[in-house]
Amino acid sequence: MAFKFALLFGLVAFASACSQAPGTTTTTVTTTVTTVSADEGDEGILSSHDRSVIRKTWDQAKKDGDVAPQVLYRFVTAHPEYQKMFSKFASVPQNELLGNGNFLAQAYTILAGLNVVVQSLSSQELLANQLNALGGAHQARGATPIMFEQFGEILTGVLAEELGSAFNAEAQSAWKSGLAALVAGISKTLKKSEDLADPQTKFTGRQIRDAQRTWENIRGGRNAMVSSIFIKLFKETPRVQKYFAKFANVAVDALAGNADYEKQVALVADRLDSMIAALDDKLQILGNMNYMRYTHAARSIPRGVWEDFGRLIFDVLSSKGLSADELNSWRGVLGVFLNGIAPKK
Repeated sequence: MAFKFALLFGLVAFASACSQAPGTTTTTVTTTVTTVSADEGDEGILSSHDRSVIRKTWDQAKKDGDVAPQVLYRFVTAHPEYQKMFSKFASVPQNELLGNGNFLAQAYTILAGLNVVVQSLSSQELLANQLNALGGAHQARGATPIMFEQFGEILTGVLAEELGSAFNAEAQSAWKSGLAALVAGISKTLKKSEDLADPQTKFTGRQIRDAQRTWENIRGGRNAMVSSIFIKLFKETPRVQKYFAKFANVAVDALAGNADYEKQVALVADRLDSMIAALDDKLQILGNMNYMRYTHAARSIPRGVWEDFGRLIFDVLSSKGLSADELNSWRGVLGVFLNGIAPKK
């Protein structure tokens, strides 16, 4: 259990910073950490060898001053909705972040937290002193398991770039095990009942609630939304239009007003509307996804087309003023739709 709690502590700097309200004062507590050179005999869920590899690679990576800013920068640029959670640079243009003092200060706060984690991997006594203080704080701060998964993916990506050949298969395996332990441990703390996925539909109560509520404000313009997505998709990838035989050879700029095209737009928009309305009806939503899967299989539309369509839907939703939590719910809903209609082979 030592590593699970250690890594959880290290990323508290990330979670607590996200939730800091405007105008609050941050008190920095400096903790002196004694590096433990020998493991204390508890293998726990991470082997002593993996702990050693993590320490070694981290000692190399932390010497590079670019690691911390790059991790945080890539995190907020890959997931722009999370930038709003950092009050001190929520409105800073992304191309100015790496030169922003508040952004850099936060990046190095996270680095310091991670450094404590790595140096504390084997010291259960040090970790125990932190557990009572942490308690259930993460849930109140609004951190979600997917945020930690995404942060971990970006962290390992930056480490791989910075360390090059030193971040070999052995190091990748050690970090993967460590981050998996974090997500497994923290998920139980953060998830409420509404965040638990239905074993059959794979949707959570929160996803259903957020998607249906926000869709009510959008559905009136769903035909125009779907049409704009089709036009953009056809321009990005012209071959996709060939899957629609009735207007495959119509110039993209001439599609608006074409009877066959408008009929297809209305069909897709209404299907999307009915699927969202059925999210809380297990039999109906599973039936909808199965119908979509089998009726489109004969046309051999590859998964990549569905991925692009989902990405463009998400782009539209992102422009509608939805909160980070609502966008996270939509990300989950669209992911389930994708896997239900065009599962990976």
